Amino acid sequence: MKYENKPFPLIEDIFEISSPNEKYVFTPLVSITFKNHPVLNNNSFHFISVWDTGSYIEDYFDDNRPDPRVIRFKYKNNKYSYLSNLNFPFISELKRAYQIIESNFIENLDYYLTPKSNKEFADTLSKGCELVHSANKNFDKVESGYYFEKITKYLYTKKKFEKFNNINSDFTYPETFIGLTTTKEEVIKKFHSDGKDKSEIIKNIFARPNWIQAPEKLNYENMIFIGSVSESDFTNGTAELYLFWDKENDFVYQISQWT
Repeated sequence: MKYENKPFPLIEDIFEISSPNEKYVFTPLVSITFKNHPVLNNNSFHFISVWDTGSYIEDYFDDNRPDPRVIRFKYKNNKYSYLSNLNFPFISELKRAYQIIESNFIENLDYYLTPKSNKEFADTLSKGCELVHSANKNFDKVESGYYFEKITKYLYTKKKFEKFNNINSDFTYPETFIGLTTTKEEVIKKFHSDGKDKSEIIKNIFARPNWIQAPEKLNYENMIFIGSVSESDFTNGTAELYLFWDKENDFVYQISQWT
């Protein structure tokens, strides 16, 4: 089976943009394009990280987002469309927050690309939370910190992929054996070279889903399983993302199971 993975695709390449806020809710992780497949043809499918807070209210859900674990997109010409209103937590605050986080990351690129101890990492998150929240008091402080971590870690992993050609979202290096069996310099050197090759990040391609929790009780009879991706490879999410194609109705379903 021939296919190609493309980490960090542009959102414009995978979405038919209907709202300028989509960029701040849906974070593209990786696309997979099949080559002359007897079922999947030359189609491309996309794994995304979906912004959420864990605070769920009934207004957030409809047929395209029936519960916190499931989201579906209309699928046409290898692109997604989200057919509902973008009713996600703090939706009106995300654009400004994203711009602040992205500017901060670019301005301090050398700092962010320098591996950190756990304490340094905690300090970075605390300052980032304050940076976002102080600029927009309407954005809950805890969620400001979570969004800062999500977007910063995504931008960081993307930049590391560009520099080192591997997928590794770790911000911190292991300190346990420094001074005992290795040096800090050796650990940091290994830190930069560690990670997954892009061919390793999508699992069980066109096979069967390897559920990390109980199997989901959706009607999969007419759906084609594409594969799964660990959100934690790219950002601060902890979900395993499972992608299905409803070929008959032209929908793609992404199901999340949290570790």
